[in-house]
Amino acid sequence: MKIKVKPEDFIVEEVADISFNPQGKWTILKLTKRYWNTLELIDYISKKYRLRKEFFSRGGLKDRYSLSFQYLSYKGDIKKNIKEKNFTLEVLGKSDHPVNLNNVKGNRFDITIRDLGIDDVKKMEDNYDDLLKYGFPNYFDEQRFGSASHGMGFFGKFLLLGHYNGALKSLFYKYDEDNREIKRFKEFCIENWGNWDKIKKISPEKYRGIFEYLSKNKNDFKGAIKLIDREYLNLYLLAYQSYIFNETIKLIVLDYGEEIFIHPYKYGDFVFYKRLREFENLKEINVPVVNNKVSLEGYTGEKIKEVLKKEGVNIKMFSLNKMRFRGVRFKTFMRRFIVFPEEFFYSTGDDDLYKGKKKVNLKFFLPSGSYATILIKRLFHT
Repeated sequence: MKIKVKPEDFIVEEVADISFNPQGKWTILKLTKRYWNTLELIDYISKKYRLRKEFFSRGGLKDRYSLSFQYLSYKGDIKKNIKEKNFTLEVLGKSDHPVNLNNVKGNRFDITIRDLGIDDVKKMEDNYDDLLKYGFPNYFDEQRFGSASHGMGFFGKFLLLGHYNGALKSLFYKYDEDNREIKRFKEFCIENWGNWDKIKKISPEKYRGIFEYLSKNKNDFKGAIKLIDREYLNLYLLAYQSYIFNETIKLIVLDYGEEIFIHPYKYGDFVFYKRLREFENLKEINVPVVNNKVSLEGYTGEKIKEVLKKEGVNIKMFSLNKMRFRGVRFKTFMRRFIVFPEEFFYSTGDDDLYKGKKKVNLKFFLPSGSYATILIKRLFHT
């Protein structure tokens, strides 16, 4: 089974509720892209076209290996469309409000899965009705954990434990999405960790300030961490929160799931169910993404406590009082335990790229923050 063989095999279209006003101070933009992740592309556009990066706002983050359509806003004027090889930024108009997660209702997906055998197709068809009826656990998928995909630990957990050297170092282990140049630089960093003068001489601009600071302020890892872009820091924190959320809802599935099955991933196991006991109650459950203000009362609170105990951390640590970040914190929000695909259709046929194999095309809508790749894992598993 292969997904994302080419960007057109994984089409994502953001669905957003945006109001327009010609006198508004925000320029609304539609971004079409492939082979870029959203944040890196905003960095690139800001530098090349001399725009203020901090004036951009967005809803979701879209995968690098997809053909994606999403909305951005810019505080100020962008008068002309921008078009380059793998992206287009189209000016749609003006608004009184920026684009943010509150605008985004969800995403429409059009996905082609290739290199399938007849048994794979039958498995998918057998699972389709149960998935429609019982939904699937609303796990964060692996792309949420990019900053920890090297397997050397979560930046956020190092911060909670006060291991600031470990936190910073965790960002310089290479991972799959890094380009060749960055991978080489990160290997050099780890091999020469502590020799800040040596590292800063070959550091890309993105990281140079960190190592110049460490060169002048020996081993002030706290101060160096504070130099990292705030949006990236918040994503690094969310990666650890996402892991805790996944472990929490996994415990719920283990308590109530029938005919469960396990799909291993880099950070543990996704546990899926075929059916759920007490389904009518469970389908209404929301589970908090943890921070220091989350209540640990009730059933879901008990499950969160189990996970935190296993992790060797406690709820008070999430305040980050010792760091005193401005604009960086563990933010909480509620997230559905179960998600249901809408407008869900599939078709099958012969694979035009893999001779003698089948392909399946899936079309569906998911609410904001839910992962199509988790749906695919559930749909093709027995």
